[in-house]
Amino acid sequence: MWQLRLPDCATWLALCLCLGLAGVCSVAEGDNGDGEVSGRQIEERDVMHGAFLKPPFTCAALSDPDIYAEGVMASMRQLVAGEPYWFFRTEVDLQQSFPLDAASRQAFAELVERLERRGVRLVVMLQPTRGLMHADALVSPWKERYSRAAARQSFLEKAQTLRSLGAMVVDMEPVLTGKHEQEYFFRRDHHWTPYGAQVSARQVAKAMLADPGIDQLAEMTFETRPGILLRKMGTMNVAVKVVCGNAYNYQWVRGSVTVPKEGMDSADTLFGDVATPAIALVGTSNSDNRDDRYKNYNFQGFLQQYLSRDVVNFAMTGGGATGSLEDVLLSEAYQNGQFRYLIWELPVSYAIDDQSIWRQLLPEASGGCTDKTLLASDTVTLPISEADERAEVLANAGQHRRVTAGKSHLLLDMNFSANNLKEFYVLAYYDNGQREKIRIRRPARLDTGRFMLRLDPPGRQSNLLSVLLEFEQPVAEAMKVETSLCDY
Repeated sequence: MWQLRLPDCATWLALCLCLGLAGVCSVAEGDNGDGEVSGRQIEERDVMHGAFLKPPFTCAALSDPDIYAEGVMASMRQLVAGEPYWFFRTEVDLQQSFPLDAASRQAFAELVERLERRGVRLVVMLQPTRGLMHADALVSPWKERYSRAAARQSFLEKAQTLRSLGAMVVDMEPVLTGKHEQEYFFRRDHHWTPYGAQVSARQVAKAMLADPGIDQLAEMTFETRPGILLRKMGTMNVAVKVVCGNAYNYQWVRGSVTVPKEGMDSADTLFGDVATPAIALVGTSNSDNRDDRYKNYNFQGFLQQYLSRDVVNFAMTGGGATGSLEDVLLSEAYQNGQFRYLIWELPVSYAIDDQSIWRQLLPEASGGCTDKTLLASDTVTLPISEADERAEVLANAGQHRRVTAGKSHLLLDMNFSANNLKEFYVLAYYDNGQREKIRIRRPARLDTGRFMLRLDPPGRQSNLLSVLLEFEQPVAEAMKVETSLCDY
């Protein structure tokens, strides 16, 4: 079963591609008439799931904690094999508890409130883990160690917590407990399949269509068609290959494409008589529309089909849980009040507990210093600098000094003339001798020079004296930065 005849496999794949049948992965001669599956059909199934090489597909080195110490392998901790074709990461895929600490709950509730002030309803779709969806593919000892029941309970508790904090949280229990025609996740990759995206989008639409506000949005008709045959090598598969020198090949899954039913050549579209989209999607690489068409799973398209509304996609690859959320909040469309719903595709395993990120997101959600009374402002030019050098961007001293004492929070709103400053510290000095030092890591794909940060003075009676930036990356070209300080 495992050792395949490569010429036969290649010929069969080529035929399937030509006929558009490879997504189905079956042929008429597979059943011999008495219900048994022939060797030929087994081979074809193996090819579609990537079994080109001879087992074993793991090695003892995968159990060595040192290989997961840093770099890309840190996100793979710890790789184990499941049933044939399957790999799992025990630390992420088999996580059984999804806590949300008190500070994160408070920040999340504030996000919901600030969005609602601007007329935006937050819709959260918690994405389940691979363990929750595919625990049946585990083998001993993880089959006994992993409790899908405990993980499911924790998933539902987190969903209820977010719901109690004011968000519209999609009911994913039917996805967790229902029977599925196809696999929700790829077998050796952390992304969902187009089928996983589809069933999730259906649940999102079910929740949103029950909300009265959706009726105020213009409807459009979309249709979904079969797309190309997606080939997925798999992030876990690649990691196993690096460590063990042997791995599976591509898994093949049929993709989907969603388009307006009337087509993009309609007169309305050509002459601009189309309603401005009022729904924005943020999320991870699961939802991103990437240039590599083999990495598009059509979540946005399925949402458009089931909602019968247009959706703008801000999802970001490599931005973690919140990178694309920051992108939409800083966009002109959001700042100008375009959106009414914000759909957040959020993997349940993401803790969203980094308070330095919340200190950026929450001011962004309220529009920064726009329409607020300025306490201080300054415009400076950052010189060409090396890493670890500092530059002052705001001075609150001398004859222009403004009193900031008595405020528990301040808001820093900055505009850089370039968008390539991603790694730096913000240092805020106060007249009581104390300071704040906040480390900033902006997503590489965040295409804006605007930056906001909530300052939390260490003493209520202290005045802000100065704000400096400390660079963790060289500043190759001088750039101008406009800094404003206002009430939070």
